[in-house]
Amino acid sequence: MDMKDFKIDTSEKITTGFQIPEGYWEAFSEKVMQRIPKEEPKVISFYARNKKWIYTAAAILILTLSLPIVNQLQNKEQELSSTEIENYLTLNKSVSDDDLVNLLEQEDIEKLKVNTPITKDALEDELSNNIDLEQYITNEN
Repeated sequence: MDMKDFKIDTSEKITTGFQIPEGYWEAFSEKVMQRIPKEEPKVISFYARNKKWIYTAAAILILTLSLPIVNQLQNKEQELSSTEIENYLTLNKSVSDDDLVNLLEQEDIEKLKVNTPITKDALEDELSNNIDLEQYITNEN
């Protein structure tokens, strides 16, 4: 099998059957320009179209991040340390011991009770070793 030499310039050309009318390409750009609308198309940015959703997401994010901070600040205001309460009661002369006892409930009084038994020997040892004992007994403050 011998193949024929094929030369593109000299060989017979096959026609496609389609023919372009004369002056088609010259008038083509004018026809396209006539079909394009004269007004500029309205461009809507992503931000402008979704502005409501962006603000909603930002508000949710701010609320989510600020709630723990607000909650922590409220807890700090409500909590009083036992030292602060003790100092208030000590320095406030208008509150008497009877007032404090009247404010305590039965459960609070039960919690104040000491259930540790103290032997006579331990009591005598503590009283004999405590140097400031006389000052506590004689001091009326």
